[in-house]
Amino acid sequence: MKTSTQGSWPRLLPSFLLALAACALAGVAGGAEEPVESVDPALLSRQLDELYRSDSSRGLMEMTVTTPHYERTLRMQVWSRGEDYTLVRILSPRKEEGISSLKRGREMWNYLPKIGKTIRVPPSMMMASWMGSDFTNDDLVKEYSWEDDYLVEYGEPAAPGEFTLVYRPREGAAVTWERVEIGFDRASRLPLWEDYYDEKGRKARRLEFSEVREMGGRHLPTVMTLTPLSEDKRGRVTIVHYLEMEFDLPLPEETFTLAYLRRSR
Repeated sequence: MKTSTQGSWPRLLPSFLLALAACALAGVAGGAEEPVESVDPALLSRQLDELYRSDSSRGLMEMTVTTPHYERTLRMQVWSRGEDYTLVRILSPRKEEGISSLKRGREMWNYLPKIGKTIRVPPSMMMASWMGSDFTNDDLVKEYSWEDDYLVEYGEPAAPGEFTLVYRPREGAAVTWERVEIGFDRASRLPLWEDYYDEKGRKARRLEFSEVREMGGRHLPTVMTLTPLSEDKRGRVTIVHYLEMEFDLPLPEETFTLAYLRRSR
């Protein structure tokens, strides 16, 4: 079943973006509020990993990057299979049309059609900006896992109607953030915001979720707003709008190959 907020079209990353709603998590959206203690943090972490994913998915999204000097919007088509495979292809503007990113397991490649080159992204570049946005390569293809790479515990409630989970890296996990605090809506169990702290304990950025709608048979936030909080990034914000989503559809094996990455469409 396909639903869309804009026309009729076949789903969606990120990471950072991505990655920046879960099946069971989304399924309770709009339900009665339950005691926080009834929520298993480990289960909620698994559902958070699947927020915009499933066994397979496809979608359309727009990302607007605003800085003190300019504003630009990219439209992208995104495919995913589980947590290991993601393909993102830019559809517009024309000067960036066809630029694509592919994640297979722990590896990532970018394809630049103007020069006809496929470039492997080394692990040291996973925290670099993707296409000039405030999302990183890691956000876009979501190399990390809330369930597998972080330890989780309850935090202090941030506001009435919310509860907070605090995530700290497991020993040896290849993650950058010293901790991440995530606020959830008590009734729906959907995320409301995520605060990211660096190795010095400073809050480095906030990701906010809004405009919950039904897409692909799920209720999920369709807008993500990422605001960096460091002084050198003052005045910057990146907003992602999910326009169309499909889940659990058949995707051919070739979708996540280097050959498919190099296709212009």
